[in-house]
Amino acid sequence: MVEKDGQPGALANYYSFAYAPIFEGTPAPARQQALIRTIAASLRQRYERVSFYPLIDDDGTRGTAHMMRDAFAAAGWIALLTDQNSNYFLDIKGRDFATYWAQRPSRLRSGVRRKGKSGPYDFAIHDKLTEDRWQDYLAVYAASWKNAEPFPDMVRAIAEDAAARGVLRLGFARDGGQAVAAQLWTIEGRTACVHKMAHSTAHDRHSPGTLLSHHMFAHMIDHEPIDRIDYGTGNNAYKRDWMEGARPMLRLDCFNPRKARMWLPALRTRISQLVRRPG
Repeated sequence: MVEKDGQPGALANYYSFAYAPIFEGTPAPARQQALIRTIAASLRQRYERVSFYPLIDDDGTRGTAHMMRDAFAAAGWIALLTDQNSNYFLDIKGRDFATYWAQRPSRLRSGVRRKGKSGPYDFAIHDKLTEDRWQDYLAVYAASWKNAEPFPDMVRAIAEDAAARGVLRLGFARDGGQAVAAQLWTIEGRTACVHKMAHSTAHDRHSPGTLLSHHMFAHMIDHEPIDRIDYGTGNNAYKRDWMEGARPMLRLDCFNPRKARMWLPALRTRISQLVRRPG
């Protein structure tokens, strides 16, 4: 955990895929919950409110998020889970890319086939980060539809760390040597994580971002030792065409009932929870 403005919360940031407690060894679920309940009881002696985001229940089960909610509630907190976002993922299940691609929606397959014939692009995936490649990534991002990167140094740090560990996969689509689409992926264990995607809006007509995704997915599925592709945070509609699984990203807000001024925030959170309540 980390404390900010006098309130403890998840050691996570804008770019985090998920937050979860780390246990030494492999304690049984009941033991994990007991350990968190002990921590929660200690926090209740010092704080009015604790929040954790993003939490994901593993594979749609009542996992980490619900276990933490139950542990904090048992320690006397008003503990409320709310659905904040979605995480899309693809389990490879032993398929090669050709099999996976044949199962994609026809509009995606036909679009890639059509654009691939007219698009003048060369594709490359790099596991090393050079200054030239980073400047190419920044140029694509600046020419894209996206808002300015709020923490660009953090993104570079992610890429540098991944390169040092040998798990960076930085992909580009180039037109005559100029980068027009870029994607930043890393491989964490047996999961390929999609961190960043962008393409130049000047090339919208030829869909370089979609074509680069096709190239990246083909490489990951056929040439990397992975079991899953994780699309990270976001409810973007296009992700449903590429992914087959989705799970809610949950926020856990815990309010100390001994503090009267926490009753109203707790009530507001409860009302919000009723709009999109996790199971």
